[in-house]
Amino acid sequence: AGVMIMAILVYGYVRTAQIDEAAKKAPGLPVALVQGNIEQSVKWDPLYQSQTIDIYGSLSRASIPSGNGLIVWPETAAPFYFQRPGPLQDAVIDVARNAGSSILFGSPSYEEEKGTVHYMNSAYLIGSDGTLGGRYDKVHLVPYGEYVPLRRFFPFIGKLVVGVGDFRAGKGFYPLTTAGHRLGVLICYEGIFPEAARSYKQEKVGLLVNITNDAWFGRTSAPHQHLSMTVFRAIENRLYLVRAANTGISAIIDSKGTIVSHTNLFERTTLKGDVKIIDEKTCYAAYGDLFVYLCIVVLLVMTIFAVQRRKKHA
Repeated sequence: AGVMIMAILVYGYVRTAQIDEAAKKAPGLPVALVQGNIEQSVKWDPLYQSQTIDIYGSLSRASIPSGNGLIVWPETAAPFYFQRPGPLQDAVIDVARNAGSSILFGSPSYEEEKGTVHYMNSAYLIGSDGTLGGRYDKVHLVPYGEYVPLRRFFPFIGKLVVGVGDFRAGKGFYPLTTAGHRLGVLICYEGIFPEAARSYKQEKVGLLVNITNDAWFGRTSAPHQHLSMTVFRAIENRLYLVRAANTGISAIIDSKGTIVSHTNLFERTTLKGDVKIIDEKTCYAAYGDLFVYLCIVVLLVMTIFAVQRRKKHA
């Protein structure tokens, strides 16, 4: 046991040194995370939409990252259908152009298909020239929050739950690209799913971006727990992870899982920093949960042998 513990410590020391060296040589990307701290009571009020964009715009202009950097707004920071042309869409595009930086932000979206309208919880990327760089639709929806499980087979379930959204899940984890860097977007609690971040790692992303709105949790332990879970996504894939949350906690996490900097809950602020675009192979990215499955198989085999031995001695 002592040898195993020593081996783990030595490996950790050597591996950490390797990652630090890789970070020194890796290209950087300036980022600015905007925490608008918009109250839930007014967030979806049509009369407050322009003011919301004004808040995010002013915070962004005051914290423009150097060079062609990346500005990140939280989940549904644009509380309207950004895809619809109009003054609100123009306002967001103007922020990107004036800042000379790309902006990644959350906004609901919709698609019409065979007479049916499907709604998605999405993230948009706007380039520094104001052009659309792509859209990602949330894959892991929150049950009983964004959809009702089994509604197709048991329609009456939907009537039992009031105020539940009817969103459609995205079709896959597709990276967005800015300034030549591929971004893996995780919306809200997608950050707790290891396989989601791993899918992006296999798509050669250089940075994980988590946008969320944890205002629902208030000042409970939940926002802290949510942040803690995303730390493991950075470690598993040896990627930097930036997190923009409406009411906090926004953070920059390095590829070792260290929270480099973070904001406080319920404050209107921005968080600036530089992230490194690291390309390091990891065991989890390569093999996923294979080790867990092997442990289950070994446990089953040991259980079978133990039962057989008891029968022989009975």
